[in-house]
Amino acid sequence: MQPVNLATHGIAVGAHSSPGSNRQLGPGEMRAYVRRLARAASNQGSSIWRVRWTLTLFGFLLYLLVITSYRLPIGDVAIAIALAGIVLQDGAVRFPAYLGWLTAFVGWAALTGMQSSYPDLVGPQLVMVLKMVLIVFVAANALQTRGQIRLFTVFFLGCFALFPLRGAMFNFFVYHNDMEGRAIWNYLYNNPNDLGAMALLQLSMAVALLVSEKQGWVRWSALAGVIVIPMLILMTQSRGVFLGLVVFLVIVLAGQQRRFRIVAIVGTIALVLAALMPAGVMGRIGTLRHATSTTTLDAVDGEAGSARQRYEIWRVAFKIIRDHPIVGVGLGAYKVNHEQYALDPEFNPTAQGGRDTHSLYFNVLAETGYPGLVLYLGMVIGVAIRSERTRRRCKGVLDAAARQLLLLQAGLAAFLTAVIFGSLPYLPHFLLHLVLLNALVIVYQKDLDAAQGKRGVQLPHGRMRGGLRSVARRPAMGKAG
Repeated sequence: MQPVNLATHGIAVGAHSSPGSNRQLGPGEMRAYVRRLARAASNQGSSIWRVRWTLTLFGFLLYLLVITSYRLPIGDVAIAIALAGIVLQDGAVRFPAYLGWLTAFVGWAALTGMQSSYPDLVGPQLVMVLKMVLIVFVAANALQTRGQIRLFTVFFLGCFALFPLRGAMFNFFVYHNDMEGRAIWNYLYNNPNDLGAMALLQLSMAVALLVSEKQGWVRWSALAGVIVIPMLILMTQSRGVFLGLVVFLVIVLAGQQRRFRIVAIVGTIALVLAALMPAGVMGRIGTLRHATSTTTLDAVDGEAGSARQRYEIWRVAFKIIRDHPIVGVGLGAYKVNHEQYALDPEFNPTAQGGRDTHSLYFNVLAETGYPGLVLYLGMVIGVAIRSERTRRRCKGVLDAAARQLLLLQAGLAAFLTAVIFGSLPYLPHFLLHLVLLNALVIVYQKDLDAAQGKRGVQLPHGRMRGGLRSVARRPAMGKAG
């Protein structure tokens, strides 16, 4: 291995190095530096509050509290505080590529909205989506360091646990307030399908936190979340969300070298959940076997017929899409168009009324046309590709980082599976998940670039089965002067 000069990164490694030194580092010192990266990535149980506080970070966390608790009607105030922090902050303002895709999508929606037959419906929805652009912009600038990302993850999970998760549990078991046996809370969380889809994202964050937290209350809290959040997901009895959970588990298992251990852990959690699950949960999920053909849809729900109804709603959506393939019907104008189209005799009466599309993809497509869907998916695919490239670079060098990225990617894939059956295109939780993934990518890319140095020297990769642990156990090979 060639020696690497890390002075330009302000990094001191070894007893005789200093931040201002130009001395070259040999293989042994490179391994020492990689060990330091591992310790930094694991957080070592340090206080979550010991971060570089900014006005932007404060406003952003306040916003998180507002959207999860609904206790304080100051969401706009929180975002205003965060935006003021961006204006006052030192250094460059971040405007990542995925935010460019989202901004282009909103621009297209505004342009096509002028062609809509219902401008009074398009206007408010457009304002709401513009707010989401500002929120994503704030989040991208609030989460710039590893400590800030860690604080966000713990704080967001804590807010979710204290409000919608706790509220749904109390509703179900104490107050017996549910939706035909399905767990719900209130406000944004009053639909079991939506609540379950949001919980998938929170689950991936909790499992990813377990990878980085080696000890302390944060680790134990994350472990509790890994048990309780799947229970909430199953209590919503959402079949689409259950499919998302299966996708999550498949990706996680496929990405693990010690699959037997992971299977044992998942099996243990499954047994605990089976013992705690209310009656009827698995029965409803078991009806998925009838959803493979249109001829057996009535057997999915019996008299309730929600699967058959969704199929008829999708038929209406397909006709609207065929009639408005380029510009769509306008943001927020789908329901009123659906109500009119569903009166056609070719559709079953169960589809009548002001329905939504029951699918994120059909919703975006029907309201903004194929160009809108391309821009929307470009935002998601861009983050997914970049995170996967970084994850592969981390493998064998920063294994904990690689596992974190895989788990968050699995959560993203699970959510994208679940929303085939749910209309949640502008959900803050989903957009913030993209921000989290991209923020971690930036941090880990800096770690990798610093370790490799400006001369492009590659760290050991591929043959190191233990990754950082393997490096830590190997004796140093000496120093290069």
